[in-house]
Amino acid sequence: MAALAVVPSPAVTAAPLYAIEDTLAALIETAELVSPEQEREFRTEFQTALAAAVDKRDKVGQFLAHLERQIDFARFEIDRLRQRKAASERALARLEEYVIETIENLGTDGKGRYRTLEGKTTTFSLRGCPPSVEVADESAIPAEYKTLTLKLPAVTWEQLLDGLDIEQRAAVLAQVKSPEIGVDKRSIKAAFDGGTDVPGAGLVSGRHALRRS
Repeated sequence: MAALAVVPSPAVTAAPLYAIEDTLAALIETAELVSPEQEREFRTEFQTALAAAVDKRDKVGQFLAHLERQIDFARFEIDRLRQRKAASERALARLEEYVIETIENLGTDGKGRYRTLEGKTTTFSLRGCPPSVEVADESAIPAEYKTLTLKLPAVTWEQLLDGLDIEQRAAVLAQVKSPEIGVDKRSIKAAFDGGTDVPGAGLVSGRHALRRS
């Protein structure tokens, strides 16, 4: 792969203002392809430029603000596209239902087949669908014909499993599809704050968060 371009090592000034922004953009766009050696080189040049030049600090601040706007925009677009997809799916189902109803209302031909509707580039016709289930009263359906999705603390899940015998536990785990278990860092922090140790976790101090003003 092509080597990652980095800001030239200057005395104090040197590189034009856009150079560091371009380098940051290049680093982000190729983050998964950047080797540790390239990242170390970039970090050294970046820190030198940021420590030496006031205008570079402004550019980095502007670029961070740009990334935050991009994240907000992406989050908004994801939600908007999800809603648009759902609306399009509803419109598709409704329109297909209109066309089906129209053809059904035209009746069948002498052979008992539904007629076709022909356009210049499109032809509509009906095909028989295999039998499908229609739920009339969900509350009346026995539990063995239902599935249940739960979101609960992992400790509760472990307690439920511990309360089962070996065969029941194996049967339950065989039916669970890809359970997603995450770590609740807030509850861990609360435990540490209360003087309780949490196996597998620890508190890290001395780190800093960036604040821009």
